[in-house]
Amino acid sequence: MQAPKRRRRPRITVQAALFVTLLAIAGGLLAAAAQGPGTIEPAFAARPTDPPQGMGDPAVVRVVVATPRPVVQPTASVEPVPSGPTSKRPEDLTGYRWPVQRKARISSFFDYRDEGFLAIDGKRIHEGLDVTTFCGDKVWAAHGGIVLAAGRRFDPFMGFNESMDEFYRRLEKKDRMGDLPIVVVIDDGNGYRSAYVHLQDTTVRPGERVKAGEVIGTMGDTGNASGCHLHYELFRMDGPWMAVAKQRVKEDHYPPFVRERIDPLRVLSLRDKDAAQLIPGILRPKNPPRLGDD
Repeated sequence: MQAPKRRRRPRITVQAALFVTLLAIAGGLLAAAAQGPGTIEPAFAARPTDPPQGMGDPAVVRVVVATPRPVVQPTASVEPVPSGPTSKRPEDLTGYRWPVQRKARISSFFDYRDEGFLAIDGKRIHEGLDVTTFCGDKVWAAHGGIVLAAGRRFDPFMGFNESMDEFYRRLEKKDRMGDLPIVVVIDDGNGYRSAYVHLQDTTVRPGERVKAGEVIGTMGDTGNASGCHLHYELFRMDGPWMAVAKQRVKEDHYPPFVRERIDPLRVLSLRDKDAAQLIPGILRPKNPPRLGDD
């Protein structure tokens, strides 16, 4: 059988190959130009996270949380990414009670104040409720939960977006750690925490589980207090971020943002039998500070 004739392959010159290559490159450039300028996707977003864990002295519960990738914390000039809470509205919380006895008086409300620690729309506010009886009076847990901190190192559990190491370094350098208040922080397990500030001493330790109405310490005037009283703060750990007053950030090196503070009167009723009483001349604000419509 006769072998088939072999077909001769056309020869491609070097000049032809170079011409084809240039055409391919030009086509790619034209396609890229038609799509517009490209963007580079960052490896991670710069946004605030929960406060650093595992800091402080033995009076603080140590929690270590592994992070798979680095996180850039915001600075005073960077507003955190808004986040909507998934926890209940404060008005829907149950099991809360007044943290002091029935004859207590409210000396300061959750309201606008020139020297307030936080700010809403540029206006400084007093971020808690001040209640007073007498030095050494019992302070009760307003709700059940786990004690996170009891003492003068409570910062990791207050909802700040950055570490307070610089703040503490300045105090230690000046030998002024004793100027800080004694504080108990309790987590209610529903996304909320309470802080009991200016205590004379505490009767609980970190890691303990307490019930509403259990004694956790005594009323005092530790820290920046003009007299014995309890400063009670309620905050939502999955709530939006609030701005710390710029003066506090600049002069005292506080972190620029903190988790949402809630008016305690949204969970405590003035009609309760154990409710603190009003002091003549100190009126409850008609429109207390509030974030958004929540």
